[in-house]
Amino acid sequence: MIRIELPFPPTVWEIYVGWGKSRRRSPEYNKWVKDCGWFIKTKGEPLNRPFSLYVALKRPHSRMDLDNRLKPILDVLQHYKVIRNDSLCERITMTWDAGIKSDCVVLVQCAEEALAA
Repeated sequence: MIRIELPFPPTVWEIYVGWGKSRRRSPEYNKWVKDCGWFIKTKGEPLNRPFSLYVALKRPHSRMDLDNRLKPILDVLQHYKVIRNDSLCERITMTWDAGIKSDCVVLVQCAEEALAA
């Protein structure tokens, strides 16, 4: 199992700016991805088989949608080669958790390990 603590992820609506040919990653998203590099320390090859993902987020206020925070997390795991491709994700559990110390805690484990647990 891989445990990673990350800064609070942006919403999927904050990833890109512009439309059509001018569409590009937002400066805020680029900063978040760069900041995540300080927290993600990969060892060896990326996980190249089906995996399960558990995400706990500390909720800043009650008007936030949980699901809009998932895509940036999967993308950053792929960017920093924790996983080979987010299409290998077979199960996702996400929760708001006021009891965690970090803004975001991510657990990645092989799908077989998750079934045995």
